[in-house]
Amino acid sequence: MGLIDVVKKAAFVDILRGMSVTGTYFVVDKVTVEYPKEKLATYPRFRGIHALLTDPDTGDAKCVACMLCPTICPSQCIHVEGEETPDGRSHAKSFDLDLARCIFCGLCEEVCPVEAIRLTPSWDYVGRDRSSLVLHKEDLVEIGRISMNTGSKKESI
Repeated sequence: MGLIDVVKKAAFVDILRGMSVTGTYFVVDKVTVEYPKEKLATYPRFRGIHALLTDPDTGDAKCVACMLCPTICPSQCIHVEGEETPDGRSHAKSFDLDLARCIFCGLCEEVCPVEAIRLTPSWDYVGRDRSSLVLHKEDLVEIGRISMNTGSKKESI
């Protein structure tokens, strides 16, 4: 330990240097957001809660029960049961999505051939228990209607 080290320790150089860093944050403007009153805008590529989109002409869900989304889902949180309509087309009889298991990777959105499922920018969905985190076809269609009415993918549901 040299003379310079002893002088630095005696003069509290390291402490003063640390306090100068802390002192600069006292004069900088704060960026605190009052959450319930103000919300931060999400990024354009943010992946939030899922939505099933509907056909604007018929009002039915666009899902054709091709089973690509449950197949590609790494967390196996999507369960689809399909059935045929009398005119020979297939559609989803039930579409269940477990948000407690979902990792919001977006693979289901990318693989869908009819663009029936999409991830909305909504991030503030709350569930009181595990059963409320399982979204059924009716819930997903309603979220899709709300997200289509906002018109922009950047707005929250």
